[in-house]
Amino acid sequence: MKLLPANRIVAASLAEAMADELAAVAHAHRQEGRPETADGLLDQARHHRVQAIRLRAQAGAEDYMRAARPW
Repeated sequence: MKLLPANRIVAASLAEAMADELAAVAHAHRQEGRPETADGLLDQARHHRVQAIRLRAQAGAEDYMRAARPW
């Protein structure tokens, strides 16, 4: 699915929020003595953080290319 740069920024913010929530739940699971579940949740949190970074970078690159394009 193709996203506009502004939509990528919004999607990146949502991915970052999901990562924060997953990390908080992972912390709670670790406190309850369920480290395997916490590790799985942290893997998902990392995935969403990387996704957010990629989306922001892609939006920035597209914005830069659009601004650099001669008219």
